[in-house]
Amino acid sequence: MLRLVEERHIPVLMNGMARGVVPADHRLAFSRARSKALGEADVALIVGVPMDFRLGFGGVFGSTTQLIVADRVEPAREHPRPVAAGLYGDLTATLSALAGSGGTDHQGWIEELATAETMARDLEKAELVDDRIPLHPMRVYAELAALLERDALVVIDAGDFGSYAGRMIDSYLPGCWLDSGPFGCLGSGPGYALAAKLARPQRQVVLLQGDGAFGFSGMEWDTLVRHNVAVVSVIGNNGIWGLEKHPMEALYGYSVVAELRPGTRYDEVVRALGGHGELVSVPAELRPALERAFASGLPAVVNVLTDPSVAYPRRSNLA
Repeated sequence: MLRLVEERHIPVLMNGMARGVVPADHRLAFSRARSKALGEADVALIVGVPMDFRLGFGGVFGSTTQLIVADRVEPAREHPRPVAAGLYGDLTATLSALAGSGGTDHQGWIEELATAETMARDLEKAELVDDRIPLHPMRVYAELAALLERDALVVIDAGDFGSYAGRMIDSYLPGCWLDSGPFGCLGSGPGYALAAKLARPQRQVVLLQGDGAFGFSGMEWDTLVRHNVAVVSVIGNNGIWGLEKHPMEALYGYSVVAELRPGTRYDEVVRALGGHGELVSVPAELRPALERAFASGLPAVVNVLTDPSVAYPRRSNLA
């Protein structure tokens, strides 16, 4: 993939566990310019991603964009919109063949996307230093990102809090991002983090959890402690099911079964099990708490109280 992108000068957007296939700081890697890139491209190569809700069932692409789909196998059902070509089989062979077929000058297009990317990042700057209490998720991730090593393994087990992680936490190597995929199952995080740390014991393994996700598998911290697996978790504790509450209220004007207990001390649960736990309630506490968690050498939780009024800005496609 990296050779294809570089040889053909193609801007690339990475989704889910494909993050890091091209380093996030590569000049051809984009994230904030996604809408412009997909909506205005003449041709889009879709590699290993079904045209499901993540791609608006094909609706994120421009009406005249020609789609080329590359995947290991043909889809079980027809694509939701016509494709110009389908390339099915070994992806390494497919991408290698495409990389060797010559390049085109896309510099003007790349510069347009770079401008859009910079403008979008500029709009986020105020959130990165937001001093509100409870904390803004963007402030949480701005502080965390500064402490992550380039090869850190990041595990996502959250709704809105995980979406903010997707925006703020970058991957630079393949296999550094683990999430639950399109089904969005909560509670998988501690198991993923356990396996990641056992497989790569010398690397940072960071588990990013919502408070709802902790309720599914919080007792796995007993497993982490018993086996001395020093995973560091950051919990975004906003006292709600944010991914359910905010969309329900936006769509229907009310929400049901979307409340959790505000301020629950998940950090004390982990401490009782033998791990390291800290509560963060104001921004100034966050960086020191994160540093102590990484230095503890124990399975650790930093339980951060986050603002329940903050809803991740997303576009819904419920059809």
